[in-house]
Amino acid sequence: MKRLLFVISTLIFSLSNVGELKAQKYSFGVFVDPQLSWFNSDTKRFDPNGPVTGFNIGFSGEKFFASRYSLASGISINNLGGKIRVLQDGLTLKTRDGDYAIDSNSTVTYKAQYFSIPLGFKFRTNQIGYSTFFAQVGLQGNIRLKSYAWYNPADVSKETCTQPFMWGFASYFLGIGMEYSLGGESAVQVGLSYTDGLTKMLDLPNAVITSQSLTLRVGITF
Repeated sequence: MKRLLFVISTLIFSLSNVGELKAQKYSFGVFVDPQLSWFNSDTKRFDPNGPVTGFNIGFSGEKFFASRYSLASGISINNLGGKIRVLQDGLTLKTRDGDYAIDSNSTVTYKAQYFSIPLGFKFRTNQIGYSTFFAQVGLQGNIRLKSYAWYNPADVSKETCTQPFMWGFASYFLGIGMEYSLGGESAVQVGLSYTDGLTKMLDLPNAVITSQSLTLRVGITF
């Protein structure tokens, strides 16, 4: 993973210094992305047990340093989570409404809302008819805003909880997609991206629980 971070950083730094800097321009957009997210665990004591649905909604911005290359960023409200089966005794789910013992071999659903800021490198093909294809890679920081839990054996339904969530986490993303020109600088954008956590999302005993997601990009650039 450290090698991936080094490669991404080196690539962005190198390409941002190419000789076409005088042709810089900016592009902005809005998006409403449906997505699936789930947990990844490094131990059998906490077994990922299914995805949850959510949306990533926000604004995007790009700074072109060549005709087909740009640095891409933005801000969004990102809803992530997952289901996890607990395979050990002695754990407690703590929410604002009470504390609940978690039975072994039972499933807890966690969801949280994050303020997310991506930073990556995006490159495009030449325009083919009205379409342009793109790929992107980068890093993303996620700061927790709200978090909730569901636990059926104790009739817990969307109760506010801060444990075991970390205050935030970092991830990397890979994506591909297409932009369909509407004329001028405007285009409809669709794509697919995969995100994987670099740091843990949940702080559970002797475990590293990270977030993964698959996102459908639906947006307009202008």
